[in-house]
Amino acid sequence: MATRFHIGARTQQGGATPLAGSIETYAKRFDLLEVLSGAPTSPSGATMRKWRKAVPPHFDFTVVASPNVARLKASDALERELSAARDAIDALQARCLLIPTPADVTPSALWRDRMGKLLDRLPRDATHVIWEPRGVWEAEDAAVAARKWGVVLAVDAAREPVPEGLVAYVRLRAMGETRSFGPAALEKVVEAIGSRRDAFVVFETPAAQKEAASLRQIAQRASKSDKGGLGRLVRPKGGMKVRDDEQE
Repeated sequence: MATRFHIGARTQQGGATPLAGSIETYAKRFDLLEVLSGAPTSPSGATMRKWRKAVPPHFDFTVVASPNVARLKASDALERELSAARDAIDALQARCLLIPTPADVTPSALWRDRMGKLLDRLPRDATHVIWEPRGVWEAEDAAVAARKWGVVLAVDAAREPVPEGLVAYVRLRAMGETRSFGPAALEKVVEAIGSRRDAFVVFETPAAQKEAASLRQIAQRASKSDKGGLGRLVRPKGGMKVRDDEQE
């Protein structure tokens, strides 16, 4: 099975919107965009519907839940922002809804229960729910929780194992000594993702456009290899470290 890659870039520090340029220009370079919903900087419903019409059918959107939804605490703000997220999913025909829970959402029973209750209220028919935990969650524990809830765990495939499943959601960050990803590092990312139905990859690096093109070429070569598809799924125990000679 050849994995379908959907590749995007973080367009603004601290949030997915607004775009620095037009959606048409962005769509020439990428085919995935994260859009924050329910925040003052979020695009209007009319703008989101315009974006959907302006991009090709294969272009995908991820709606990013706003902070009050991600905090999981019942409040009027959560209700407003949850409604905004649903409206954004409809306007963008979004394939993914991302919930980036903050560090104070811990593995305790209280927070697990709150997360479960929120997930019961989310659309699950045509939209993948993606969970990106922050803070004290261990990778293995988070993967077990995500599997139990039936959601996709977002990971940094250059540093963390990619959980099993038909769908992978990957964020590649410029952290520490790693400021960019060269071909050798991206080959390891493709190998770690393995053979799946869909892989959503978001670059958070200054050279995202160049790296996205390189990743797509590597994935295409892998899918045409004699091994068939992308081969077996590799799950490194300690994540993958990018050496200096693998960076650009």
